[in-house]
Amino acid sequence: MVSDHVRPSRVALTGVSSRAYEHPSAQTALAAMQNIRGFDTLLRKVHGTIGEPLVRMRYLSSAVRVGPRQFRRLQAIKDEAIRVLDLPFEPEMYVQSMGAVNALTIGMDRPFIVVSTELLDVFDDDELLFVIGHEMGHALSGHSTYLTMARILASIGLSAFPIAGLAISAVEAALQDWSRKSELSSDRAGLLVSQDVDTAIRALMRLAAGAHADEMDTREFLKQAAEYELGATGARDRIYKFFTPSGTHPILVARASQLDQWVRGGSYARIVETREYPRRGEDSNVTLRETIRMQRQATKQLKRLRGDDKELRRRGLEIPYSVTDGESDV
Repeated sequence: MVSDHVRPSRVALTGVSSRAYEHPSAQTALAAMQNIRGFDTLLRKVHGTIGEPLVRMRYLSSAVRVGPRQFRRLQAIKDEAIRVLDLPFEPEMYVQSMGAVNALTIGMDRPFIVVSTELLDVFDDDELLFVIGHEMGHALSGHSTYLTMARILASIGLSAFPIAGLAISAVEAALQDWSRKSELSSDRAGLLVSQDVDTAIRALMRLAAGAHADEMDTREFLKQAAEYELGATGARDRIYKFFTPSGTHPILVARASQLDQWVRGGSYARIVETREYPRRGEDSNVTLRETIRMQRQATKQLKRLRGDDKELRRRGLEIPYSVTDGESDV
C-alpha cells in the first residue's frame, strides 16, 4: 500500500545541511575541480548555451512525469524522502526506459530526478526509498549543476565550448573524479532517508547483480568489499585494481564498504539517533577554516577505521560490519 511508505519511526531531519553527509573526498575533489583555470568560465558557457529549458524539455518530451495520478507508488516514496530530508523544494521526477537499472539527478537551476523503468522492475519499495534519497542528496548538495555539465560534455565534447587556456584533459579528469566521489556523499543521504543499513547495502547489491535478492547476503557482500579494498596488498593486485573500470561511478563494493564504515564510525547514529547534525541555517556562518578542519577530522576517522579493519583481517578476525544479515552464521 502507498500509505506504508510513511513510517512514524523514520526520523525527519529538520533543516539538515548537506554538510551532514558530504564525504571528505568529494569535498576535496570539488574544490580541486573549481580551482582549475577557466572552469568557472566553462560552467557559465555551458549554462548559457544549453540552458535549463532545453535540458528539461528532453524529459518532458520523452518520459512520464511522476505525480498523484501517475506512478503513485513512486510519488509516495518521493514524498517520504522529501519529508525525511526536510527538502526545501520538491524536485520533479520522471520515469523513462533506459535499458539499464539507473536513476539520475540533473538540471541546473531546478534539479529533477529521472528513474529508469528497469530500476522500478527490480527494486522493492524500501530499496527505492534509498535510491530516491540518494538522488535527493545530489539535489540538496547542489550536485545537479555539475552532473548536468558532465553529461553535456560527455555527449558533445569540450571542443564545443572553446576557452583560451582551458586544460581540457584536466577538466575531464576532475569532473570524472568528482562525479565518482559525489556518489559516496549521496549514498549517505540515501541511508539517512531509508534509515536501514541492510536495505542500503542490498540496494547497492541489486545495482551490481539485479534481481534474486533472496540469494544475496549483505554481510557476505561487505566481506567481498573488504577483500577488494584491503586485500590488494601485492604489486600485481594493485595494478589490477588500478585498471578496474570505474567510469563516473565508484565501484559498487567500494561504495558499500564506504557506507558501512560511515555507520560504524558513529556519524550516522549521531545524526539519526541523537539529532546531532549541522543545519542549513548555519551554512552561511561556516568558515573555510572550519570546513577544512572537519574534512581532515573525517578523513582521519576513516583512515583509522580502515587500519583497524586491515588489522582484523590480518589476524583472521571478523570485521564488525553494521548490517544484520548473516549474523547467526558468525
